[in-house]
Amino acid sequence: MAAKWLTPDEIIDLLMAVIHKDHTAACHYFGRAHLYTGPREEIHENGGNILHYNRKSDSNHKRAQFLSPIFKAKLIDEMNIFTLVLNDVADSGDGIYSYMLKSFKDQKKPLAGAPIEADRVMRHASKYFIDGLWGHVTTSVCGAGRDRIFYDTEFPRLGVEAVDLITGLTKSRDIKTVNDGSIMDIRKLFKLNAIETAYRVVCINEQDLLHRTAWEKASEEIMRHCLGVEEFYMIDRQQGWKAAAKELFKGNVPVPELVLLDRKLTCQDFIAKRSPKYCGSPATRLSQKEEKLLHFVTAIATRAASSPIMM
Repeated sequence: MAAKWLTPDEIIDLLMAVIHKDHTAACHYFGRAHLYTGPREEIHENGGNILHYNRKSDSNHKRAQFLSPIFKAKLIDEMNIFTLVLNDVADSGDGIYSYMLKSFKDQKKPLAGAPIEADRVMRHASKYFIDGLWGHVTTSVCGAGRDRIFYDTEFPRLGVEAVDLITGLTKSRDIKTVNDGSIMDIRKLFKLNAIETAYRVVCINEQDLLHRTAWEKASEEIMRHCLGVEEFYMIDRQQGWKAAAKELFKGNVPVPELVLLDRKLTCQDFIAKRSPKYCGSPATRLSQKEEKLLHFVTAIATRAASSPIMM
């Protein structure tokens, strides 16, 4: 039991004190960040929708922890707002979510409010984290829960021009790329209110970047992550295509440019066999992943065997 539990607003005050002291939310940041988010519930359904899915080892957070060093990128977990405040709230030894849960239990408040208040604190931190980024961003966000912090807070901030940010941080440099795609591609779609399409672009680029990186590094582990992300994406598209279509064609006056882009993305998905058409049963998807992984491992072994031996 804490002598005095901090309120969410008091924790936010601690965050702001760190931000105002350093004039940024990001410490030891050198122009490369990696964003992640929890997937929508239909993605895993406690392991029922993805065979052998383990929330502790297969989440986007765990994936981000593995991939961020490969991309030489930093997570919000490594920023000063996290290490100095959110990871050990008031020197309690608890992160923000466990701290709020213990606080609510001790004060006999309805426990359902604990994650909501923790999310409110995290949204505040995430807003400043995103606004302070520059350079290059990579992601582990496929299958994002639309009510989670990435989609409702971080992603819209990526869609804002640096000169339009209003958090009060000094912003002399801007984000250039997201998963090797131009940030301007995303911002252009935001201006057209095509948010789901912008998100789809991020996810397709995320998968393509993982695929390229796996082949470049001849890494079976990266390819495993790539195939896991593809499955997240297929389930997400299967669940959310109606919302995306409504956004694209609302008012029955579609923007021709958006329609052409949608067709291009759909073609890319079809060629890569990650369109909803290929989103069969969990057993079917597991078989597809195993087949793709075997093809990759065999091709890499063949490539290594045919390469000249370096003396």
